[in-house]
Amino acid sequence: MVKILVVYYSLTGNTKFIAEQISNELNADIEEVKPKKNLNPESSSKFLWGGMQASMKKKPKLEDLTYNPSDYDLTIIGTPVWAWTITPPIRSYCTKFDLKGKKIALWTCSDGDGIKAMKRFRAFMEGTNILGDHRFIHPLKIEPETVKEQVILWVKELLRKLD
Repeated sequence: MVKILVVYYSLTGNTKFIAEQISNELNADIEEVKPKKNLNPESSSKFLWGGMQASMKKKPKLEDLTYNPSDYDLTIIGTPVWAWTITPPIRSYCTKFDLKGKKIALWTCSDGDGIKAMKRFRAFMEGTNILGDHRFIHPLKIEPETVKEQVILWVKELLRKLD
């Protein structure tokens, strides 16, 4: 049996929604990455502060984690897009573990197309075995069943690549 871990950071719920869909579809363990000091999702300045931290490639300290990606055959990592790149908590997570050569998949959630952010995410994960990536746009603003269909198609593609 293939062991799969879904790892994500979410500030406003979009990435969490996708992570839960992936985890449910694959019967995978799920790990929410939480910085010790998080931004306030209700704050009007969250995008300014978050974007600034992302641009500066900050790596905040994280709350304790439950799972080690080294124990899994595939780790699927998701992040919102902030300032056309990955979030600081995901940057911290990915540098905390030695993921070189590990099978991973990447996904982002964004309001725009997220192409530049995914290119940066893939470059940041250099040395890993990236089986695939997906960009989810406005997941909480569209019909949940449509998003679920997107998730199902993507995870089926990932599973084919695991064989």
